[in-house]
Amino acid sequence: MTIRTYKMNRVVYGTTCATYLAQRVLKQLVMDDGHNYPLAASAVSSDMYMDDLLTGTADIYSAKQLKEQLIALFRGGGMQLHKWSSNCKELLANSEVSDGDVSLKIPDETKALGLSWRPQNDSFAFSVSANVCESCKITKRSVC
Repeated sequence: MTIRTYKMNRVVYGTTCATYLAQRVLKQLVMDDGHNYPLAASAVSSDMYMDDLLTGTADIYSAKQLKEQLIALFRGGGMQLHKWSSNCKELLANSEVSDGDVSLKIPDETKALGLSWRPQNDSFAFSVSANVCESCKITKRSVC
């Protein structure tokens, strides 16, 4: 029997090292090509959470530049960004993103990492649920 070596060339989520590997790949991408894309490098370095980029800009011109730089930076690393969301229709319209992941309609709410963003009024929200004891209708504590 011959010993075969297999090499994974994707980060598989669910493994212990996946979080580290994903973040390390992004850090290396910024180190290698970030000087060509300063806006994207800054956003990836400070606004990336696992595989979600949650960022913004002060005006539409800066947002368009950031989007172009992000697409170029990630393309250079062999990655394609998808599932774009914005409260500006101009930013959603772009042929360089994968089909089916972009809606030209501004959604009522978008979720990432348990945080909800409401683009219509540009606000964030999160839900909290409490367990209620049905017999006494109070919030459960260690003793009811």
